[in-house]
Amino acid sequence: MDKYKIIIPEPCHENWDKMTPDNNGRFCLSCSKTVVDFTKMLPDEIQQYFISKKGNNICGRFKNSQLDQKIIQIPSRVLYSQTHYHKIFLLALFIAMGTTLFSCSDKNGDKQKIDKVEIVSPEHEGYATGGLPMPKNDTISNNNAVDYNSIKNQAELDVLAHPEIGMTKFYEFIQKNYKIPNTSENRTGTVYVSFIVEKDGSLNNIVIKNDFGFGSGKEAIRVLKMSPKWVPGKINNQLVRSAYNLPIKFKY
Repeated sequence: MDKYKIIIPEPCHENWDKMTPDNNGRFCLSCSKTVVDFTKMLPDEIQQYFISKKGNNICGRFKNSQLDQKIIQIPSRVLYSQTHYHKIFLLALFIAMGTTLFSCSDKNGDKQKIDKVEIVSPEHEGYATGGLPMPKNDTISNNNAVDYNSIKNQAELDVLAHPEIGMTKFYEFIQKNYKIPNTSENRTGTVYVSFIVEKDGSLNNIVIKNDFGFGSGKEAIRVLKMSPKWVPGKINNQLVRSAYNLPIKFKY
């Protein structure tokens, strides 16, 4: 696979601490959009987030350690389109293997080398318009007392909730046990589901946010109820209940 050196000349330098907190991160008044906090997400979670938001522009915040390996994926339809080729330097694309790059310059304006560029098909595309890497110590200060009995979102956790068998095998389990809805149509559909990962690793309060009909949401709930246990999230080394949002894509 060919390699391309790409420099993004104008990374985002807005102050994270001055943004307004919201559910997914913080709201930036300068660009009037939410900057998603990816610092506490696993690579699989980040990948699924980008898949679910395909076609949208996304601003995100990452740890410095998440930016150590500079790999960019370029959508083939953009790379080989002469009318859009001049815009390639504006892209900062999600990397399916877990390494994500939102800026090719550090906070001092020094250019950084991109180690690898991959050409991907449209179904694996992810877009970003800018990013806010964390300070070098990779820590977030928080002097507020923690309520260990309340349900946390993944961004609040020190250790993220995740399947004991790993996210890849978890998706394989779902695909293996999911029964195709009663329809003769050949179709691709995505079920968006949320649930609570309990302290014992079980999944509870499974709710379908959106499905594609034909009983697809009900069947997703059935499979999730029989899924292997998860590793619960932690804050300050204490187990907590946490909310998890998951898009599940089916094709038949």
